[in-house]
Amino acid sequence: MENRKQRWISRIIFISPALAIFSIFLLIPILLSLYYSFFSWDGLNPMEFSGIHNFISMFQDSLLMKAVKHSFILTFWALIIQLPIGLLLAVMLSSERLFGRRLFKTVYFMPVILSTSVLGVLWGLIYEPNIGLLNNLLDFLGLGNLQHVWLGDETTALGAIALVVGWQYIGFYMILFLAGLQGVPDEIIEAADLDGASKFRILWNIRIPLIRHVISFAIINCVVGSLKYFDLIYIMTSGGPNNSTEVIASVMFKQAFRFSDFGYASSISMLLLLMGLLFAFALSKLFKSEPVQY
Repeated sequence: MENRKQRWISRIIFISPALAIFSIFLLIPILLSLYYSFFSWDGLNPMEFSGIHNFISMFQDSLLMKAVKHSFILTFWALIIQLPIGLLLAVMLSSERLFGRRLFKTVYFMPVILSTSVLGVLWGLIYEPNIGLLNNLLDFLGLGNLQHVWLGDETTALGAIALVVGWQYIGFYMILFLAGLQGVPDEIIEAADLDGASKFRILWNIRIPLIRHVISFAIINCVVGSLKYFDLIYIMTSGGPNNSTEVIASVMFKQAFRFSDFGYASSISMLLLLMGLLFAFALSKLFKSEPVQY
């Protein structure tokens, strides 16, 4: 009995620092946001209880509904761009015969570690209509008729940002998939090779199925991460032009810090949290499978 008590005390002592950090930076802010969402508050004057008024207002807010649509579009393109290209690069870099693998891994991973502010300014200059690299490149290639005000047109602004978001995190998923592929035992690959299986068949029927747990994690992480995306969009367009690049997080930010409506912003944060949890739960159930056994 005494030993069991000591074990529990030891566990509590070791877990306390992590639990304290989790509570201070995650759990307590979530609970406070939930609390504020039931009030009307400008951050200075006393709070006024409003019940579920903020939540009702959300579904009557045409701008927020438009932002939800944009978040889904951004998530869709992030999945289409990041995961397939990341997997393709991982397959290429998993080959021992590829010369300069370390250099390629460093180059492809570089956008992930660069500051989002730097990337926002950099791609803003690339998309700049007069001196930007993209329009000048099109002109050099004789495709001047395709030149465009990429971030200043409602029809192209969101797509231009989605391309940048997709490009930024390709390297992250490349490393993730590469780690999974390198974890596949060589004995299985050698046995399939001896049986006469082609490289493509080994990849499609053996290597990819054996990293399904990595792929499912990547999909969940990509969906949840894309839904709450904010910083790059705010730097490049601030939600414009004409709200064509507004996403849930940018609307929440503006309601809180531009219009000083912290109660309504807190209710939007609860919507974003609920969406992330629902998608994470649904996708985890969808991809639920037995542990991988080699």
